[in-house]
Amino acid sequence: MGSLKLHRNLLIKSNLLAVKLFLLLIIYPQITGAALTKPVALGAKAKGLIPDSLLSFPLQNPGYILLVEKYTQKAYLYQSTNVDCPLKVYPCSTGENKGPKSDMNDKRTPEGIYFVTNLFKEKELSSIYGARAFPIDYPNPRDRKLGRKGYGIWIHGTTETLKPRDTNGCIVFSNEDIIELSKYIGGINTPIIITQQIDFIEKKKLQQNRAEIRGFIMDWLEAWKEGHIDLYMSFYCKEFAAKGKNWYQWRDYKRRLSRKYGKIDIKIDNLQILKEDGIILAMFGQVYKSNGFFSLGQKRLYLKKRGPEWKIIDEFFKKKKELAQEVPSRLQREKDFLVIKALISTWQKAWQEKDLKRYMAIYSEDFFSLGLDRKGWKRHKSEINKRYAQIRVTISNLKIKILSSERAKVSFDQEYSSDQYHDRGKKMIQLIKRDGKWKIQRETWVPVGRKRR
Repeated sequence: MGSLKLHRNLLIKSNLLAVKLFLLLIIYPQITGAALTKPVALGAKAKGLIPDSLLSFPLQNPGYILLVEKYTQKAYLYQSTNVDCPLKVYPCSTGENKGPKSDMNDKRTPEGIYFVTNLFKEKELSSIYGARAFPIDYPNPRDRKLGRKGYGIWIHGTTETLKPRDTNGCIVFSNEDIIELSKYIGGINTPIIITQQIDFIEKKKLQQNRAEIRGFIMDWLEAWKEGHIDLYMSFYCKEFAAKGKNWYQWRDYKRRLSRKYGKIDIKIDNLQILKEDGIILAMFGQVYKSNGFFSLGQKRLYLKKRGPEWKIIDEFFKKKKELAQEVPSRLQREKDFLVIKALISTWQKAWQEKDLKRYMAIYSEDFFSLGLDRKGWKRHKSEINKRYAQIRVTISNLKIKILSSERAKVSFDQEYSSDQYHDRGKKMIQLIKRDGKWKIQRETWVPVGRKRR
């Protein structure tokens, strides 16, 4: 009997131990995993280390950087004035397919260095985008040069439960987190670095890398200013190509310019240096002056190691037009006003006549409204055309504002009626000029009253 009792006690103890192990191994991680739906502290693996991406930021324009790691499905928020540790670490979700984005509908999230281009609040969005949305500039100039396709990559919220690797390519956060993030990344040109896995390094090593790249940029600039073209071209890899010119043609092009303009003065400011997967982006404002030429704009240099040395593999310059060129002349403004007025009239008529082809021809390829891109908008309008036998759209109080030679705003009071539906409200339209033609890029609607017939 004593032996049976002993065995029974041992069995009970072993069962209790098994239950504890189950709780420890199965239940506890689920509880702690639930806690990770809030911003979490920097992982132990990176304690005291800094991402090698965060090389240098302009002190005169402090801001924030969002570093997205696809491997761990986490996003690290850093302040540019203190990259020693992140302000917050958030769980996120990226594209369901592995690898960097390269084609339309491949359900991959891009990898590289991007920038926020806009902000949409909840009232401007379809519910699938949550409380906030931030488009980024994919494809950027380098993506386009490399033939990468697709568009519409956003950082946005969701009302659904956040699941890892569950998007069509966007970077998704919980609504609570995207609202908090909007305090930091809401500014245009906030850097968004998307990488498969972050390389964390010691602060001393980061400082050495920063000094090395800054020195590279300053030496490149000095060789250019002094007209030492052979030395200047030594900063470029032999595979370099820009403006349809290969390395040798670029050298000859720069020699001709040096002889033509003689002494030149080049100043740069707001130098920002970022890194992703071995590629460095050095971005800065550039002012170029000579006796016969002046330009002002933003330059991007992409660098990569070739053996022991850094070399420029890509270069892009976006010119900022002078004020006199950017603001259209009075005659041009009057012409644009009449063209836009006629365009809105054509748009209204095509809508009423349910002429979908003519209606959609007025929309730009990167159009977005109510959470729909151009294709989604076309499907939406096609369904409405089938649903209603007759459509009538009345426009009043039309206002047109020419913002620049390429941008304009239109607003008006709109009344819409069909055989089953009626509403009225305020419509705001953003127009962009592409290839000499005005197109609708954004469209927002604020209803005043809405009722069914």
